[in-house]
Amino acid sequence: MEPVNRKKAPQQEVVEIRRVGSWGRVVYQHKLACGHVESRKRPSTAPKIACTWCVYAERKDEELKALAIRQPDLNDALDEDILPAGLETAEEEAVAIKAAIVRALGCAAEAVDVVLEDNEGTLEVSGAIVFLDALQARSYL
Repeated sequence: MEPVNRKKAPQQEVVEIRRVGSWGRVVYQHKLACGHVESRKRPSTAPKIACTWCVYAERKDEELKALAIRQPDLNDALDEDILPAGLETAEEEAVAIKAAIVRALGCAAEAVDVVLEDNEGTLEVSGAIVFLDALQARSYL
């Protein structure tokens, strides 16, 4: 990591100071209002100190945003007339059915799949599949 100039780092309020280490190797950990911890050789008497970790976090955030893959919104890409009629209501019904099955069985939401079928231009619920591994299946005995 590239070193941070403490004069340019944001000032954060010191919440707590902890003494850590044995004789000759003592460091003082300053817990800051931002949640980061700054280690120093001496305890600070100032109410606020510079937080270098806020700078590191900001740099990493910028790097991650640059690496993020932008996925196109499918609703923007499709025209309204291409989408089958009743899509929203069928999907809402599928979500409600999935929630009811999960609540009734007490299984994970990932284990339930509600199948939608195209019936002459409209989507309808055709069934539901529940997958339980051996451990989950035995728990119902």
